[in-house]
Amino acid sequence: MGKKFITTPGYENFVEAQKMKKSGFARYEVKPPVSRHISVCFHRFLIPSMLFIFVMAGQLRAESVMNFPDRKALIVDNCPYVRLSSFSFENRYERVGYRSAQSMAWSNVGGQSVIAFEIVILKYDAFNDRTNGVRWIVTGFNSQNWLPLNPGYTGFDTVYGLTTEEAFTCIAYVRSVRLKDGTIWRADTKELQVKLREIAPDIMTFGSLNGEIKLQSIP
Repeated sequence: MGKKFITTPGYENFVEAQKMKKSGFARYEVKPPVSRHISVCFHRFLIPSMLFIFVMAGQLRAESVMNFPDRKALIVDNCPYVRLSSFSFENRYERVGYRSAQSMAWSNVGGQSVIAFEIVILKYDAFNDRTNGVRWIVTGFNSQNWLPLNPGYTGFDTVYGLTTEEAFTCIAYVRSVRLKDGTIWRADTKELQVKLREIAPDIMTFGSLNGEIKLQSIP
């Protein structure tokens, strides 16, 4: 006679089956019940976690193929008060869909606090043709902290466009700065042109150096 199995739904039935087996009234292999707590945890937490990981993996893969792998993020060091660094740009998924994102860090390298400053990012496609220019106004430290950026301090932030972009080369520079004493500094256009040709010699025509589109810090 082959072995038979009892799968009991609860602990009480499991105990009763064990008694029957010991008394000789039944020739069964008795299997303990599966904990209801484990089953609930599996359906309530593990499955949603697995689905989340699957979705995120798909989004990361999409982001990796929706950006030029050799894209260039360049910075013109043209301002005596604010120095830009850690510039990057990409198409990424943010809340409602895929959008262009630009991230940047900055430091106050001057002698007094900075109230606000403006960054311009010039964008060019894979053929070195101008696509657009964007304006990014930094209100102190970043979009979440409007306190003045004091000398020696560093801030960081990310801004977003409305859709994805086919940008291959992006060039960032500081266009204007407002200092604590009320002084407003503005970039010298002729000096800027010279520096642009130094860092991007393959681009023949830079186009307008002003940003036509204003970016948002919060997606």
